[in-house]
Amino acid sequence: MNLSIINFTQPVTGNFLVDIIIWLTGISSSIAVGIILFTVLLKLITFPFDFFSRMSMRKNSIKMEEMRPELEKLQKQYANDKNLYNQKMMALYKKNGYSMFGACLPTIITLVIFIVAINAFTSYSQWQNREYFYHMSIAYNEVVYEGIAQDGVYVKMQDGKLVFDHDKILTDGVSGRIDTQSDYDIILDLSTSGKYILTTDGGYTKYECNYTLDENGKVKVSSSAYYLIEGNLINDENNTNPYASAKNNFLKTEDGKYYDGNPANAEAFFKDVRQYMSALKFREEKESFLWVKNIWEKDSPLSHPIIEDWNTFKQTNSYIELNTEGMTDYHYNELIAKLDAEKTQPNGFFILCVLTAGISLVMQLVMSKSQKAQMELQTVDGQGAQTQKIMMWMMPIMMAIFSFMYTSAFSIYMIISSALSIGTTFLINFIADKKYKKKDGDNEKIRGRIHVKSEEELAEEKRLAKEAKKAKKKKKEEPVAPDYITYDENKSKKHVRGRLK
Repeated sequence: MNLSIINFTQPVTGNFLVDIIIWLTGISSSIAVGIILFTVLLKLITFPFDFFSRMSMRKNSIKMEEMRPELEKLQKQYANDKNLYNQKMMALYKKNGYSMFGACLPTIITLVIFIVAINAFTSYSQWQNREYFYHMSIAYNEVVYEGIAQDGVYVKMQDGKLVFDHDKILTDGVSGRIDTQSDYDIILDLSTSGKYILTTDGGYTKYECNYTLDENGKVKVSSSAYYLIEGNLINDENNTNPYASAKNNFLKTEDGKYYDGNPANAEAFFKDVRQYMSALKFREEKESFLWVKNIWEKDSPLSHPIIEDWNTFKQTNSYIELNTEGMTDYHYNELIAKLDAEKTQPNGFFILCVLTAGISLVMQLVMSKSQKAQMELQTVDGQGAQTQKIMMWMMPIMMAIFSFMYTSAFSIYMIISSALSIGTTFLINFIADKKYKKKDGDNEKIRGRIHVKSEEELAEEKRLAKEAKKAKKKKKEEPVAPDYITYDENKSKKHVRGRLK
């Protein structure tokens, strides 16, 4: 029986952000914790831009509230002339130091970083799914490799493959035994020119190599293959055979059955063991998160922890074949043969999609409250406020779509990132309010916003002050009353200010 070896290409990241995420997940207790750490780290990097952007936005919002009476007057005055309103508004902006572009550049930088994060998580998810299958292929192949002793000199494991030093084998070996440091000697058969067969005592597999020699006498391998030695499959549940204890006793099926000793069942038994070891490796390494079965797939009942179709897997995870002996549908199906539950069970239930949309809505409510004045006053007809209401619902829908399109890991990133953004927005608004809100007597805080006296109010105060001044002056110029209050003709005395004259 010729034993196939699955040459699944070892994945590489090729992205420094992916390397950072891998490092963070490596030092943390789980992938989810690693994603949270990465999100916090990315927020710390972008915080200076966020701080400058949100401070500028909050400063503009405060200034807009200060200009509200004048802008509302302009809205009424130029309700039918948008262009003239815009001209007057821009003149008022310039007069009050309002900048429309102060928050643009940091916002653009933050958006670019968000796109970079999408690409990083996409690359990481693809890498991790390929990594799962690479390790599954190693587990599948190791069942074959364990049938030959590995002495570390002639035969050794390297990067998940069994490697033979062909030159040393042919130089040191003759037909018979090669002296090794392993527990079981390697047996070499050189009876056929240009071919050697390598086995070990009690081993259940053998390696056949067809070779030629170049002009320098070095071995050039033309073909090689592994074969099952059916008679050496040992059923030794009681550990009575020492070789079986070291090698063969791990050979059992998913339901715990050992080889029954019937040569007719050897091939099916061996295949069953290999498929089981591949499935076991996936279940050991697969990272879940609460209700999500595989964090590197979508949180959706339409997705499954494992992709059943080989072509779909290649497209979804950007698999590029680098080996001369490439993967096929047969090889892929061998690796997932014992993962029937993972092929059909829902990977999630859209919960992360709902949470992503919900926290995005909260974020929009916070932002809309901070920018209410801009939205109401930047257009003559208040259309900006309507646009803001539309965006308030559009953004959560867009975030939900992102969550549906990308993996659960990216959804976790968006939720944590939005939660941190909400917290920093409150903090930055508090700092901006302390710094930019006026505290002099001309301003009054009315219903949560700064009220600035309009030109009409100031003119009325000036008019009243002027009238009060005139009244005071008029009173001063009036004739003074006599010094007396009453006159007694009989006594010829005047009563003046309480005393007699």
